[in-house]
Amino acid sequence: MYVTVTSNRSKDVQDAIDREIKLPTGYTIDYGGQFENLRTAKERLMIAVPIALILIFVLLYFAFDSVKEALIIYSAIPMSAVGGVMLLYIRGLPFSISAGVGFIALFGIAVLNGIVLIEEFKELKAKGITDITDRILTGTRNRLRPVLLTASAAALGFLPMAISTSAGAEVQRPLATVVVGGLISATALTLLVLPVLYALFDRKGHFPKMNIPAAATTLLLIFLIPALGHSQDQKISVDQAIEIAIENNHGLKASTHRIDQSEQLIGSAIDINKTEIYFNRDQNNIAVNNRPLNVWGISQSIQFPTVYGAQKKVLQGRSQLAKDQYTMDIRSITKEVSRVYYEVVYWQQMQKNYNYLDSLYADFAYAANRRYEQGETNYLEKLTAETKGKEVLLRLNQIKESIQKSNILLNQWLQSDTAFEVDDIALERIQLIPLDTTSHPVLSYYADAIKLSIQQVELEKQRLLPDLNASVFNGTNNGSGVQSYLGFQLGVAIPLGFGNQKSKIAAAKTGASILVSESTNYKIKLASKYQALQSDLRHFEERLQYYESTGKRLSEETLFHATNAFQSGEIDFLQYTQLLDNAKSIESNYLDNLLQYNLTVLEANYLMNY
Repeated sequence: MYVTVTSNRSKDVQDAIDREIKLPTGYTIDYGGQFENLRTAKERLMIAVPIALILIFVLLYFAFDSVKEALIIYSAIPMSAVGGVMLLYIRGLPFSISAGVGFIALFGIAVLNGIVLIEEFKELKAKGITDITDRILTGTRNRLRPVLLTASAAALGFLPMAISTSAGAEVQRPLATVVVGGLISATALTLLVLPVLYALFDRKGHFPKMNIPAAATTLLLIFLIPALGHSQDQKISVDQAIEIAIENNHGLKASTHRIDQSEQLIGSAIDINKTEIYFNRDQNNIAVNNRPLNVWGISQSIQFPTVYGAQKKVLQGRSQLAKDQYTMDIRSITKEVSRVYYEVVYWQQMQKNYNYLDSLYADFAYAANRRYEQGETNYLEKLTAETKGKEVLLRLNQIKESIQKSNILLNQWLQSDTAFEVDDIALERIQLIPLDTTSHPVLSYYADAIKLSIQQVELEKQRLLPDLNASVFNGTNNGSGVQSYLGFQLGVAIPLGFGNQKSKIAAAKTGASILVSESTNYKIKLASKYQALQSDLRHFEERLQYYESTGKRLSEETLFHATNAFQSGEIDFLQYTQLLDNAKSIESNYLDNLLQYNLTVLEANYLMNY
């Protein structure tokens, strides 16, 4: 009998099941999963928190040998709980088991400030300061820095956990948020409230009467009421993941900087030699007064003008190669992000299948054990049910580890401060993009590299041309009748040996030939690899079509009829588990083939030069 119950409260669901479902002897219904984990953890927390509070009070009493002073310091606990609850609410974090553990840690840390203040007040009283106001003002002023240091040291220690976005952050953040928020409120309120309480109790000489059970109940309710909130993990689609990776990936940012660097170097194409300013005393040229000439001059040499144009083309070609590399990096990141994303989707689908099996075999194991205890079945059925349950549970734990690993790899590519998770979607086929060798980025890279090699050859040829030199000088004689002599000089620098430059030209031509051969080889490999991938796709396509046309129907029918046959007693448990494994293996094989199909499509769509 199947009963569908729609309710927002688990108690309503339990009441409806108890009211509408009558189970045979030996069968019971248990509520497992996250609901059961939370319920049992809350029960343990309801025991651990009161014990922790009692132990803190006992230790304070042993430390001060005074119920009054212990209770004054104990007031830091509700003051710290206020800050913990408030910061959880502000950050939108729900009350969880880790948050409850954080409250326990917070209570132990929060009393430290009270201990520091009370000890100072007692010390000042022992020194003879009898006026309560002077004692409080002096003690608070003396201990302000230690109190702030005690709280800030603990808060800063938990701060990295509070802002963590790495693996396990969903456990760390609530715990650290509670501690940080509680220490802020406890420190601020302790410096204000605790001195007031100390003054009141010290003047009266005793602690005023109060309803201890009511106060304890109120304190527990403050931090045990679950705070409503939403998870900070953000769900994203594959397109959003690719967009985030392209925006944040530091490897891609490095490629962008390389483009900027190569474009900045284009301005260095015209690299004129340094201008020479010189002075000499010419003894060979005697002026009219038989005095040697003092010669001042300026000289400049440049390469042949066409060399600078050739150098600029080479630098522009290198900039284009950097842009081509950036395009290839984008395609590579797109491929890797898509691959990891669909792996997460695959493992999530596998987890759903095994969650179903785990729940089913857990019920079977319990029922088989009860039937064995009542003598309705043999030990073999009980042993088989337990074995199958443990096998499924082990596989389920492995799948959860795979999901966590794939999520870590995905966020490694995204490189964002936010921890992203994959949308809970069905695994579907990826569309195959037809091969286009005319606009393939690697082939474009080779084409630009060949063009750059040709420009490099032209540059080396241009360097065979002579350098040009020009200088202007002025000579003056010393003594009486000073005269000035102006002059200029033009020249060319002709290389006498051409062997060195010819070798560079030949090497540049060889480099161009190498790139042409590599480009042709890549085209051949590209076409061959694409054909091989298409062959793999046809292989996976046949298996997928079998499941979609026949396998899915067989799996559903097998599961339906096997369940009916087992419930009616036509088959035993061993036969039922075998049929159940066969039905679920069909679905698992389909997911395996679908994942391999998608990975093959990704490889075909984003073929790169590996």
